[in-house]
Amino acid sequence: MDNISKHITYSEATRSETAVRYGVSNAPNATQLAAMRYIAGRVFEPLRVHVGEPVRVSSFFRSPSVNALIPGASTTSQHLKGEAIDICRFAGSRFTNADLFWYIRENLEFDQLIWEHGTNEEPEWIHVSLKTSGNRRQLLQAYKLGGATRYMDFNLKKK
Repeated sequence: MDNISKHITYSEATRSETAVRYGVSNAPNATQLAAMRYIAGRVFEPLRVHVGEPVRVSSFFRSPSVNALIPGASTTSQHLKGEAIDICRFAGSRFTNADLFWYIRENLEFDQLIWEHGTNEEPEWIHVSLKTSGNRRQLLQAYKLGGATRYMDFNLKKK
């Protein structure tokens, strides 16, 4: 299978430890694959060019079978449509996850941009989604409460 984009392989975009563990498929259909290529080309690749070094894809496509096996996963997750990607820095990177978040916020198109967990200074990872139309530019911050992930409007200031 061809790459999703210049810097994302098909196997990286569809990799799922959950799928392997339970022996379920995590293969996108043509519509989902097109959405994956769209977000990779419009968000991931410009970010990758900006930082000039690898950016880690921690989660990209998630089939309904895989999603159903993940505790707390939303049945409306844009990962199911191929419209969302979770990214973070590699160890040793000169950029922080916060740097990646702020660059996306200030320079790229997105539907949702989520500061995922971590601290108010550094997210553990970044969730970004993009649709072909009707993007909300919604900014959220994820946090844990009683073991469940909750979301609130993002109101942190750039340091």
